[in-house]
Amino acid sequence: MKKFIKLLAVALAAAALAGCSLVSINTEKITVATVGDETITKAAFDEAFNAFLAQYGYTQDSTEIADQLPDLKEQYINMMVQNLVIEQKIEELGLGEVTDEEKAAAEQSVQDWYDEQFAQLVETYSADETVEDPEAEAITTIENYLSYYGTTLEQMKQEEVDYIPTQKLYDEVTKDITVTEEQIESQFATLVSEAKTEYDEDKSAFVTDYQSGNTIYYTPEGMFFVKHILIGLTEEQQQEIKDLRADEDETVAATADAKRDEYLLTIREEAEAVLARVDAGEDFDALIEEYGDDPGMSVYPDGYLTYVGDTSFVDEFAAACEALTEDGMTSGLVGSDFGYHIIRRVSTLPAGEATLADVHDALQESMLQEAKDTAYSDQIAAWVEEANVTIETGRL
Repeated sequence: MKKFIKLLAVALAAAALAGCSLVSINTEKITVATVGDETITKAAFDEAFNAFLAQYGYTQDSTEIADQLPDLKEQYINMMVQNLVIEQKIEELGLGEVTDEEKAAAEQSVQDWYDEQFAQLVETYSADETVEDPEAEAITTIENYLSYYGTTLEQMKQEEVDYIPTQKLYDEVTKDITVTEEQIESQFATLVSEAKTEYDEDKSAFVTDYQSGNTIYYTPEGMFFVKHILIGLTEEQQQEIKDLRADEDETVAATADAKRDEYLLTIREEAEAVLARVDAGEDFDALIEEYGDDPGMSVYPDGYLTYVGDTSFVDEFAAACEALTEDGMTSGLVGSDFGYHIIRRVSTLPAGEATLADVHDALQESMLQEAKDTAYSDQIAAWVEEANVTIETGRL
């Protein structure tokens, strides 16, 4: 008997070393969290957590996230606990019912988003002569985007419908939240002061905020817009010049300027012809449309926002912009690694502080949203605290 037991022990050890399991673990019966009378099983956690990781191309065995995995698991189970508390409150307050009208409105909001993206893409692709079927290309682009994020249009609609009860809970919790005029005035003064300090030190931060559509509380001196007609070198020529400049051999890198000048000669005649039309007073925007090779002129229809000392452009372009000291001034031919530029300063942003009237509504909206989000987060945290939550992190 003792010999049999010894042999069994050896067999078990060998099985363990070989990665074999002689016991099947039922994860449906393992509780990893308790929220009041409800539980979250390891099976439920693994299913949700694995789906979360899969969105980013990982699994629990991915070595790239091995060090982060314990923290990720803890954060995820905390989120699942919070969501369960929210579900319990929705049921307790009777907010779970979704009417046909609410369902239809939620689905339509997602469809409207889809239709808007589709229309914008069709417009973009229609302007590209290489695209044979702009509508088909637009659909493919959107479908690829949705696929990348692991969803479909129908799934998005269902998620929007599923979120309705949570939105009702949010609305219920935050229905009495307000911001006063005194709070708005105080915050306005703070934001103006902060913006002045930041933008006077770093005008590039102003450009970023302005182009991102953020509310502007202060505009520094010297901000102006330029447009340009780019008579461009070919992509192959540009790449060759770029490769030369990046070459580790200084002797090779030093040939980049000569190569650029050689290629610029091939488009000089065309560039001079365009400049002559500019000098003759022809419509600058029309000439951009006809000759311009810079797609940025479509992205920024008002022009590029810049300033003296701007380092975001190539040196030749930046220097030419700085020489345009008044609106309406136009450069001559400006050569760069991209081709020939004809640059016009089109307008100047008035400097100084915004008035409260200019930004009142946007500021009030952002402050109210922030106050509501804070109140909701605090209430959820309080409910979690009251819910008698137990989390078994060692079982995750």
